[in-house]
Formats: sequence, C-alpha cells, structure tokens
Amino acid sequence: MAKLKYANYILTEAPVLKYRKMENGPNLKQILMLNGENVKGAFHVNCCWLPAGPNPGVYEAHVHPHDEVIGFIGTNPDDSSDLGAVAELWIDDEKYVINKSFLAFFPKGLVHCPLIIPDVKRPIFHFDIQIVSGRPEFQWVKKQLPKAKKQLHKAKKQLPKKSTK
Repeated sequence: MAKLKYANYILTEAPVLKYRKMENGPNLKQILMLNGENVKGAFHVNCCWLPAGPNPGVYEAHVHPHDEVIGFIGTNPDDSSDLGAVAELWIDDEKYVINKSFLAFFPKGLVHCPLIIPDVKRPIFHFDIQIVSGRPEFQWVKKQLPKAKKQLHKAKKQLPKKSTK
C-alpha cells in the first residue's frame, strides 16, 4: 500500500522527551507534543496529564517572546467545569485562585507563574499552545516579583522529599 500523502501530519505517539525537567517543576505525564521539531511547519502544542496527589511541583515565573495559551481541564465526568484542585496562578504580581477548568492567554512578554497546585484530587488534562515553529522559548525570571516570591518559597517547602534510593 502506498504511503498516504499527509500521514506525517498525524502523531499518535509521544516523542522522546528532549527537554530537561525543571528541578521543582511539575510532575507531568507527557501524552503528545507537536511542534516544528517533529512536524515541519507546525506550531507548538503540548498535552499532558497532571496526576492526582499532593503538591505535584511548581512552574516558576517566566516569559516568552511569543504568545501562549494554557489549559487545565478537570476530569469530573459529571461537571466539566470542576478542576478537581485549586490552582494559584500568578500573572505579573497578581494572584488568581482558580478552582474551575480554565484557559489562560499570555501575550508575548507578559511574566506569568508561578503556578502552584498544592493538592490534585483527580487527574487534570493540561495543554499549552505557543505560536512558534520550533521549540518554545522560555526566559526564566530570576528576580521573582515580591508577592509571588513569597508564595513560591512556601510551595517549594511543601514539595514531597526526594527519595535517596
């Protein structure tokens, strides 16, 4: 059978992850990721599961030279708006407390995060979309904004201790 003309535009397996997990970054289980590195001309779309459990980690403050959309979708089949957790999302130095499934848009150059989700009751479907043809660019914000810095320190202290096995 001849190869289909557009078969390279359909991904059904997660690519081998080339990206280093951040030290205190969230414990995300990769589902699928598409961008210009694995599909020529594609913009970045990443899909993951955030498993249930205590403090799964923290995304620290960062900024992109391109727009980004993130989504956190709860998996309660009886109430699709129920996130199954309480998320604390910082945009610039403003704190947003969210307990419903949500989408958030960050225009290029807008500092966002930390994102803190201290207790996930049910798995959460997470995705991010960035209009960039290759790997998304991150610039970590070394100097945290004052209010967000205090909350980030508190969240890191609550992270489960790493096993020494």
